[in-house]
Amino acid sequence: MSTNTNHEQPATGMNRRRFTASVAAAAGAVAWRPGQASAASPDSDTILAPSRQVNIVRRVDVLVCGGGPAGVGAAIFAARTGARTMLIETLPFLGGVWTAVGVSHLMAGRGRHGVNAEIHRRLPVHEVFGRNIYAIEDMKILLDDLLAEAGVEVQFHTRAVAAAKDERRLRGVFTESKSGLEFIEAKMVVDATGDGDVAARAGCAYEVGRPGDGQTQPVTLFGTIGGYRGQPAKGRALVEILERGGWRPSYPHVTLFPQPGQPGVFVLMATQFYGVDGTNVRDLSRAETLGRQEIRQCVKTFRQHGGDDWKDVFLIKTGPAIGVRETRRVRGRYVLTWEDLDRGARFHDGIADITAGSNVHSVDDPYREPPPEAGRARPKFRVQPYQIPFRCLVTRDVDNLLTAGRCISGDHYALGSYRLTGSVVQTGEAAGLGAALAINQNVLPGELDGKQLAERLQAMRAEHLAS
Repeated sequence: MSTNTNHEQPATGMNRRRFTASVAAAAGAVAWRPGQASAASPDSDTILAPSRQVNIVRRVDVLVCGGGPAGVGAAIFAARTGARTMLIETLPFLGGVWTAVGVSHLMAGRGRHGVNAEIHRRLPVHEVFGRNIYAIEDMKILLDDLLAEAGVEVQFHTRAVAAAKDERRLRGVFTESKSGLEFIEAKMVVDATGDGDVAARAGCAYEVGRPGDGQTQPVTLFGTIGGYRGQPAKGRALVEILERGGWRPSYPHVTLFPQPGQPGVFVLMATQFYGVDGTNVRDLSRAETLGRQEIRQCVKTFRQHGGDDWKDVFLIKTGPAIGVRETRRVRGRYVLTWEDLDRGARFHDGIADITAGSNVHSVDDPYREPPPEAGRARPKFRVQPYQIPFRCLVTRDVDNLLTAGRCISGDHYALGSYRLTGSVVQTGEAAGLGAALAINQNVLPGELDGKQLAERLQAMRAEHLAS
């Protein structure tokens, strides 16, 4: 597969006029005030956001956008390489799918070095259903500790809303928070938002969904319950209880994940919603509302029809964020495909060795007859042990922007494998290291020696674990 070999040097600066004008790109983050000349007429479908100067509140070497597994890996490895590193996160805590969504088990992380191994070593983990289960609050605190120990500046309640771009180079990102619209200047930016938000705002090309129709994997809202007296359970046994009460869960593989050290407390996975665009706020709002309704109904039905183990069960909470499996895949210098997984591809710049299979949740609702779209055909392939090349993290269209996590460059079917959190952490580590090395060597990430980077990455993963 051909790769983009364009090593165009970034412009050396951005004059004040161009930089100030680019603030207008943050449309939606700037409030219009009555009486401003920029207001549209009452019957117009658009309104012009006012352009204004924005304070530069930080200047850093590496800015990581997103504090999930990928962002955590990126920030830690960038800081450990000596870069002045800052991480911004929309939520008031780190972890993303590990904490906010409520997955509460480590996926495809055991046996790996680096941050994956550090988490396994320092976090109380119990094996249930062959999965490594942890308490969500324990994970939140551990991630705070890991980033503080690495010297990363973390800022919560902060979303990247626009990018300041000069030709092929980002100067940094505009952020929106309780402190208003601000700007963070950075030599390198890592998009670890999961959805490729920064890359999209910077004008990077991306793809979404299944070939042919663009449908994406379903989204899931988790709940946490208390008062359950039984053993961990999954699948048909739980579904039968719900069916006795006349209730059919949207997710046919209902699962209870225990919370270690919290007797009777379990995370409940029982919802799955189809046709949801994870980058559309209205779609997400509807799915989250429906998810809370369904979880509440599930708990009520378990209590009424589940017998003695369930008679005292109650709903503690639903997740503060819905779990999104698939949105944008940002085009990089290499696109990882299902053919690469089928042949067990190896690369000179391989930054992650993947042995887990593909976990592509069907994009078609199992309770409905899917339409006969051409895009429904799925290639037949087996996932052999393969590698992710660093080039998948190097965006094709912006020279100093790297991606990490499920938004890296790949196809719909490869995403089903590399989106698991153990792999996501490793792409973050590589992005953080690559960003820091590019600064140290005064080159662009695409100009780094991929083989040397991969070797340095493996050494860092083993070195810190040994210490």
